[in-house]
Amino acid sequence: MTSITPVASHGAEYLRMLDAKDEAGIRALLTEDAQHVDEITRQWQRGPAAIGAALRAIFSRVSDVQSTATDVHVVRWGDVEVETLVLHQVYELDGVTTRVVSPTTLIWRRTPDGWRLALIQSIPTGGG
Repeated sequence: MTSITPVASHGAEYLRMLDAKDEAGIRALLTEDAQHVDEITRQWQRGPAAIGAALRAIFSRVSDVQSTATDVHVVRWGDVEVETLVLHQVYELDGVTTRVVSPTTLIWRRTPDGWRLALIQSIPTGGG
């Protein structure tokens, strides 16, 4: 049986990069087979190039991003870590203040270069 180990969150760095609109930093966190979906594109992007392009498009439309996480839960099964959280964000999207609350899943995989993001799934359930 594989043990489940509670661990500290890697997601805080990802959220810091989101707020900074640091597309290059986020791309550096991704595995080669990473997948991403969010509330703005509402589509899956697969692979770092597609995710980077989607982030550049999103970041060109948003400003003043402020992200906080609640209900953070992290478990590790060997070289895989699953982080679930509720993402609260406020940002300007095309000049309009937008507030979202999004249950979010981040799946991390341990690689020779450290922990890397394999899945970013964040879809809002309503405003906050």
